[in-house]
Amino acid sequence: MDLLTAWFDASTSTMPSDLDVWDAHTHTGVNDPDGVVGTAEGLLDALDRAGHRGAVVMSSREPGGYPQANDRVLAEAEASGGRLVPFLRVDPRLGDAAVEELDRCIAAGLRGLKLHPRGENFSFALPVVDDIAARVAEARIPMLIHSGRGIPPLARDLERMLGAHPDLTVILAHAGISDLGRLSRAWDEHPGMFFDLAWWSMSSLLALVARVPTDRLVYASDTPYGSPLMAGAMTARVAVTAGWEPESTRRVMGGNLLTLLDGARPEAAPTPQWERSEDSLLVAAHADVQAAIAQILAGGSGAEALQLASRACSVGSDHRHADVLEAVRVSIDIADTATPDRPTAIRSPIVAAGA
Repeated sequence: MDLLTAWFDASTSTMPSDLDVWDAHTHTGVNDPDGVVGTAEGLLDALDRAGHRGAVVMSSREPGGYPQANDRVLAEAEASGGRLVPFLRVDPRLGDAAVEELDRCIAAGLRGLKLHPRGENFSFALPVVDDIAARVAEARIPMLIHSGRGIPPLARDLERMLGAHPDLTVILAHAGISDLGRLSRAWDEHPGMFFDLAWWSMSSLLALVARVPTDRLVYASDTPYGSPLMAGAMTARVAVTAGWEPESTRRVMGGNLLTLLDGARPEAAPTPQWERSEDSLLVAAHADVQAAIAQILAGGSGAEALQLASRACSVGSDHRHADVLEAVRVSIDIADTATPDRPTAIRSPIVAAGA
């Protein structure tokens, strides 16, 4: 038995034995410039090894366009015997052509949309994104949005979009880490805001689930960039730390996703009452700052990790550690302007990490 399987088995032994696990975020495709390759056969095998029932699947990045990729994903789902649920992708920079592709795919039976502002390098301020949101809301299908690394903060545009389209359901991929401080406190104003848990930082996952109730969370692995074994083990550890009841675990591990795919929304769950002795947003920011320090020592800039830490610190004035988080944010933003060849580049991150 390999180490990852052993870790998965040990971690998930604490979960309810009757889980019906559905993964909200997986990919197939062979043309992603990142070099990551995923096939339907490989995905189903990975799901089997983790004992998962099924998954949402969409194409990985296709620099040549998405119509053929969307047709491929639909065919893979049809051949899976119901285990794969097909989502489409579009490039909003194509304007009306993106809306036409969305309409075509909805008519063909694809059951959700993935938007990737990093992969397609677009802003949610584009007018066509609002047109896409209107179509998705009318069809009552979920919109999965990349909200992980490599993009500017998106909370302001997202909240505006959700306010304009009350029936819109958005799943923020990667625990909303692109704007964690603001997004993790905005959920209660927007009933269509959900988060997937496909992320590798336990600190960021705990910062999210300390604030967001289980009816707003969906299990996800981001296979083949991640894996069901890794995601399953990490989510099991989150469940233990957060003290989820068995029914809450069932919701997160599949129930919520299936409800969203049916065009409905899960019943409300209690707002989390647990909190670590340390503030969870401080813990999340600390983890990213430490990552930046390691990158700077290795000759890099650490800029991306510092940006994520800064966004975790963007909280309201009513937060119990607002002053500390603001001081950390200022220190991080000063460091973000430093260059690796300056001896002082590491000083501000070290100060921030000490908070």
